[in-house]
Amino acid sequence: MILKAKNQLSLVLATLALMPVVASAELRPISDEELGEVSGQAAVAFDVDQIGSTSYTRVTLGMEAEIQMNIDNLEAGRYAKTGESLEADLQVSNLGLGSISTDSSKVQLDGNTYDVNEIIPFELNDPYFEIARDDNNELIGFRIGFGEARGQLSGDFGSISGNVEMDIVDDFGTRYESQLLNAAGDADNSRSTNFGVAREFTGGTTDCSTGWYCYDLGDFKTLDIGERNADTGAVEYTEDFFIGFQKQATEWMTSDGSLNTDLGAFINLPTAMQIDMNSGLNAGGTDRVRLEYIDRGNGLF
Repeated sequence: MILKAKNQLSLVLATLALMPVVASAELRPISDEELGEVSGQAAVAFDVDQIGSTSYTRVTLGMEAEIQMNIDNLEAGRYAKTGESLEADLQVSNLGLGSISTDSSKVQLDGNTYDVNEIIPFELNDPYFEIARDDNNELIGFRIGFGEARGQLSGDFGSISGNVEMDIVDDFGTRYESQLLNAAGDADNSRSTNFGVAREFTGGTTDCSTGWYCYDLGDFKTLDIGERNADTGAVEYTEDFFIGFQKQATEWMTSDGSLNTDLGAFINLPTAMQIDMNSGLNAGGTDRVRLEYIDRGNGLF
């Protein structure tokens, strides 16, 4: 009896398997009201823009990342450049993004506290790459950036081409936005090692040899990347953290306008920091945060 039942069941299943399966569904239009109730976000976004004769195409990835990473040496834009003694547009050794906590009571840039030895991440959200083309549709530059960035960036800067944004308040209470400077105290964003207030804004008194309105970037071992809220003092995300590579002078859009970049590599470092010449806040530079778990005797522990 059991064998017979099994045979009958097998016959039924075989018959069903041979029968055609027909499915039907009715398509109907969706009203504007119903469509308006649907929301979503694309994982990849494409944006096209134009400034003058230059066209831009940006591809943004909808993702969030928290990292802590170290790079022994970063170099970009190494080529001979007339009038420059430094060999590369950008050269940074002991580069670090993020840090390792040494004080569980300290409130970090993101508003949180971290246990000792816990990683304090560098936040990078909505990464993008963007290309720029001239009116002949020839590629003239590309950049990699982030829609939101916040965290501590550390390094020994041997050369920098680009922009380091930092508020500088002098003895008279006048507030300036820093620029990269050459040794003479003039604005120069190509292969610089100094930043501060250019001579044209200080009546010619900027002096890089004495540190008057001029600061050695090598003394700033850690930079706070972000944007400080003027009302609350909180450090918010910056939209303008990027590195670009150009075949010729190229204008890149920023959250409050644009930046003109020259041939070669260009890095934009918007910080939430301030130098106060009266109180001495940050006037002597900043210490390096902890970057490694093991003390290798190289100053990163």
